[in-house]
Amino acid sequence: MARENGQSIMAVLDQWVPDMDKGIVARAANLLDFAARKKPELAVPWVVVTKCVLGGRMPNADSKIVIDMMRRSSSIRQVLMRDYGRGLENVPAVGVRATIDSDDLANTQLRRQAKQHEASRQRILQTRSLINPKEMKNRELKQWVEQGIGGLLSAHNDRLAKLLLPPGEEQSENKGGPGGPRR
Repeated sequence: MARENGQSIMAVLDQWVPDMDKGIVARAANLLDFAARKKPELAVPWVVVTKCVLGGRMPNADSKIVIDMMRRSSSIRQVLMRDYGRGLENVPAVGVRATIDSDDLANTQLRRQAKQHEASRQRILQTRSLINPKEMKNRELKQWVEQGIGGLLSAHNDRLAKLLLPPGEEQSENKGGPGGPRR
């Protein structure tokens, strides 16, 4: 199946013509946009992205050149969003793909960001609960803890937190994972 997927995507990506006046990140974003238009929801292995963008022979998955390309994923995501209105979705053990529409973007990237936001808020709450402003000597820092962070936390109440959770996600204090309680 993986080999069939690789052959299928290569048949499509052989039609892609890179703009060599653009940098590596812009070419990778363009390639993923092209792939999303031609083969929606089909992930492109990082070795294929690397080969198409840089040319040459097909690299090994664990080669430095492929790892360097993978490290550019945040930059590729930014270019996809800015220039193509697409997100970037990592498909574990397969590769990467550009999102295909608003539903796909909301279900992948926005869902992940909302969960990260809530996990971050929970960590802030946990840390803030350990701080006693009455004991603080630095007035500016104390004011920031009480008014800045305190204002942020009071503005973002539990009702708002529930509204930010994507459909099918439940808020739970005993949940593990990113930002969840660790024992």
